[in-house]
Amino acid sequence: MPPILAEHVMFDLDGTLVDTRKAVENCYRHVFGTVLKQAFPPPSIDAHLLYAMRPVEVFGVVAPDQVELCLDAYQRQYPAASASMILFGGARELILAITAAGRKPSLVTNKGLARTLIDLERAKIDVASFVAVVTAEDTIERKPHPAPILLGLKRAGSAATDAVYVGDGPHDVVAAQAAGISSIAVTYGFYSAAEMSSLGADQVAHDIPELARILGVDLRMVTS
Repeated sequence: MPPILAEHVMFDLDGTLVDTRKAVENCYRHVFGTVLKQAFPPPSIDAHLLYAMRPVEVFGVVAPDQVELCLDAYQRQYPAASASMILFGGARELILAITAAGRKPSLVTNKGLARTLIDLERAKIDVASFVAVVTAEDTIERKPHPAPILLGLKRAGSAATDAVYVGDGPHDVVAAQAAGISSIAVTYGFYSAAEMSSLGADQVAHDIPELARILGVDLRMVTS
């Protein structure tokens, strides 16, 4: 298939640019163990859906009368937990290569701003590399609703016809389709290759080098 040469390349964060599964699990186990005195993961939430939910939504299901207490404990634990975060090989170079090609990368995530900035700093990705950043605080709706992506388009001054969204979850592909933009599903994140390959995304990437080829950029032209 030909590369997707959209001027505006929008990225999810968790499972797409950084592997934060261990950090997220560390925070949840801390909160569930110290605040809620119960095991994690909770039986009341399908484990398959857990990582698509915001912490406030998780705590709203399992402890609706202690949401603020749980959320505060989660936020305080995250800076230390983030030490276990892993940057997917080539992710930083991909952002730099897109910029070097005169195209516009942006970030659209369901994650809160404070934790997003922690992740980017640990990954050594300059937040200024993105022409737009949309986080959990910016829209009432979250992906799979298209509102975060539509806000990203607005902030970047981009048309839907010249944008593509890259994400590792079903909610990412659904949100992109609802926003009327192309999508690339990556299979190296939180969701299985079989599931991500069946969603009807415009293209599927199994690793960062393949994602770079799909986007028509050469990682070899960028030095870290």
